[in-house]
Amino acid sequence: MAVHAADTEVPERFEPATMREELLAAEHLARYEWAAGLAPGRRVLDAGCGTGYGAHILAAAGAAHVTAVDTAGAVIEAARSHETARVAFDQADIARLPHENGSFDLITCFEVIEHVPDPGAVLGELARVLAPGGVLAISSPNADRYPPGNPHHVREFTTDEFRALLAEAFREVRLLAQHQWVSSAVFEERELNPGALTVRTTKAVGRELGTEAYTVALAGSSTLPEPPAAAALTGTVEVGRWLEHFDEQQRMLADQADYLANLQEIDAERRELGIRLISAEAELTEARAGLEATRAELADSRAELTNARGECEATRAELAAELAGTRAELQGVMDTMDGVWGSLSWRCTRPLRGVKSLARRGPATG
Repeated sequence: MAVHAADTEVPERFEPATMREELLAAEHLARYEWAAGLAPGRRVLDAGCGTGYGAHILAAAGAAHVTAVDTAGAVIEAARSHETARVAFDQADIARLPHENGSFDLITCFEVIEHVPDPGAVLGELARVLAPGGVLAISSPNADRYPPGNPHHVREFTTDEFRALLAEAFREVRLLAQHQWVSSAVFEERELNPGALTVRTTKAVGRELGTEAYTVALAGSSTLPEPPAAAALTGTVEVGRWLEHFDEQQRMLADQADYLANLQEIDAERRELGIRLISAEAELTEARAGLEATRAELADSRAELTNARGECEATRAELAAELAGTRAELQGVMDTMDGVWGSLSWRCTRPLRGVKSLARRGPATG
């Protein structure tokens, strides 16, 4: 019987009513169908029962009574509407169970241990309520194979780690493997649920422990029963989703390829511009060097011009001084001549100077 709790908003819970054709459905149902082979006549505790579908599978397999517990109050409240005389639901923390020692002959705890902060304490508590000769059927994702990054998991265990963890609380431990396969089966269809099927099965992969997606185990304080085998077949709706997802991924890859090609084009242009920039910077450096040389030449020319101006000023000053001296000498001569011309002797000898002038010119010719 499926219990639907769509309004409970509890993360990572399997709901048969909404997930029945997914591979996830086959994974969860296979575990309970496997444990159902151990249930007839036993007092069963389903620890971490979720919506309660597994408790009803165990009861239908012949369990004397099934007590199903979970920490989510809303889920348990929804499940209680489907209680029967042999199935009861209680809200409880599996690290602190409200049950007496040795209360159960079979405990199922599937995909729970990876969610708890102290798995050792939980296994100790399950060992406490397990009756002598009782069996714990438990599972957890194999950390070596399970896709990483599930935000709801506190810790995932490898096959060896899971074995060691169980061995701390139970004397006897036996590991089994749960694989995920897409299969094809041939059998007679029936109108009603056919339940267990007798099917000839062969395995093409998954022949070694440690390669499984989920590690399943039986644990107890005494010799363990021979483990049954079980498989659950589901529809191919999930394969269709995978194909749709693949097509979408292909489209995304094509878009990314175009985007990468554009980036490569832009990068090539950027490289060319970089080369041009380097060339321009070299030319600019060369021009700056020429400018500096010109500035140095101009400074030298200015210094030479300043020196030439200084020399010209010095020469002009010297010439001015010489000219002033010459003028002073000339003035002295002129003053002397003025003195001579104005003297009495110069005036008295004037007639004589005229006769001498005529004599020098010679007799007149007519």
